[in-house]
Amino acid sequence: MARGDYRTAMLTQSLLTLGEYMEQQTSRHSDALLASLMQPREHPVWVERDGQSVEIQSEALVNGDVMLLGPGDNIPADGTVIRGVGLINQASMTGEGVPVRREVGAWIYAGTQVQDGNIAVRAERVGDDSSTANIRRFITDSLSQRSETQKVTQEMADRRVAITMGVGAAVFAMTRDWQRLASVFLVDYSCALKLSTPIAFKSIMYRAARNGLLLKGGRAIEQLAAVDTVVFDKTGTLTHGDMLVTDVVSFDPERTWAERLLAIAASVEEHSNHPLARAVVAAAEHHELPHINHGEVEYVIAHGLLSELDDHQMVIGSRHFLSCHYDIDFATYADEIAELEQQGRHLLFIGLDNQLVGMIGLQDNVREEAAQVIAQLREHGINNVVLLTGDKAEKAEQLAAELGIDRFYAQATPESKVDVVRQLQEQGHRVLFVGDGINDAPVLTQANVGLAMNQSTELAQQAADAVLLQDHLHGIVAARELSLEAMKLVNSNIRLTEWVNSSIMLAAALGWLTPTASALLHNGTTLGVLLRSLAAKNAGK
Repeated sequence: MARGDYRTAMLTQSLLTLGEYMEQQTSRHSDALLASLMQPREHPVWVERDGQSVEIQSEALVNGDVMLLGPGDNIPADGTVIRGVGLINQASMTGEGVPVRREVGAWIYAGTQVQDGNIAVRAERVGDDSSTANIRRFITDSLSQRSETQKVTQEMADRRVAITMGVGAAVFAMTRDWQRLASVFLVDYSCALKLSTPIAFKSIMYRAARNGLLLKGGRAIEQLAAVDTVVFDKTGTLTHGDMLVTDVVSFDPERTWAERLLAIAASVEEHSNHPLARAVVAAAEHHELPHINHGEVEYVIAHGLLSELDDHQMVIGSRHFLSCHYDIDFATYADEIAELEQQGRHLLFIGLDNQLVGMIGLQDNVREEAAQVIAQLREHGINNVVLLTGDKAEKAEQLAAELGIDRFYAQATPESKVDVVRQLQEQGHRVLFVGDGINDAPVLTQANVGLAMNQSTELAQQAADAVLLQDHLHGIVAARELSLEAMKLVNSNIRLTEWVNSSIMLAAALGWLTPTASALLHNGTTLGVLLRSLAAKNAGK
């Protein structure tokens, strides 16, 4: 403008503004998609206040409130049970696949769920003091973090400014030509380098979100492209939440042959909400077995069911329940029981008149796509697959063999999960952890990149670097593919920017380009690189 070349000044400023507008628009669109999936979910809860039962939002809870909780209720605060008995699903906190019994005096964690029963719980850790809030402190806002690649390109861009200034000074010293100096100064590597990398990442994030995968920033993409090890939590990740009946064994074939045994069990278990009960009922329905008439059903929370069948006392439940409460002898069938236990089965026992008449074996409902996804991950450069589970070694070994997993760690606790990932990292591995529970938040943070399942807890989704928005594992492979594509695009953009701008600068230094032509070529190249990055949003449609 000082030289009166307003056309070049306006052209340069217009092109620069257009490039920044494209970058900002892409960021706004992708961030809006991500932010809408990150909002905390408040829910109503019934409490006792001044002798009255009132419904409030969970965010309005205060320490000392007595929460009135029933089947299906999410527990919004840590506290102690003061009335009632409940069956609590703690899978989100402890990874246990089977709900546990909690009665007066027991401690209840926020983020878990009442499976059955009605309990009154005194809230003792509300809001920022709850167990979920303590874990939440491990979590940072990854959307505001720049990836290492963005930092590197920023530094490269800054260094290139000095190169431009140095070349311009040398050209002017030799030629004393203001036109030639202006042509050189209008070649700036930093525009394309600074803008194209975030646009490439945002475009991939936008495309991923549109296809059911939440990637939280360039760091997540960069780390996903670099991982060589995938660690899977089992419950809710490689398996569904429900279970499957695999074995029906009758110890009294004359009275309770296998099909009748399953029909009897299902007829009684249909009165329970327990996951094992639902699995038994589903198996009977699948085989179209008839309903067996029986007497009144008494439900002993976390133990089993009592009823009458043809004037015989019937009891269904765990080995501990039948042996300790009804003195039923298991010794005669120890070999058959041990065989199923070694196969990793969860066993449900049935007794008639204090005699063991049969057992039903159940196993986790493994996701149909699990083995295929693990094989595809290996094709995309993952050479180490690890399983973490709270189950016993027999169950873990069976699942690992079934899915082609390299290593497994059984009876894992939240603390030991973090230790396993840390040990892998110390061995030089870059780790992707896939989980779904509240207890997984620290390990999701410890891993190089954490990925949370679609049905995972809110806290796990906030802790993770990536979240599956659909209830299947194929998104893990998609995340790996998209991250590799993004890094390939970023690196090729850097090379393209270097070569093209170096050529323009050489031509400007030799006096082959006017300032207008130099500005047009340089900024046109910048826009071209940005459009190339922007096109990644719609690739693969």
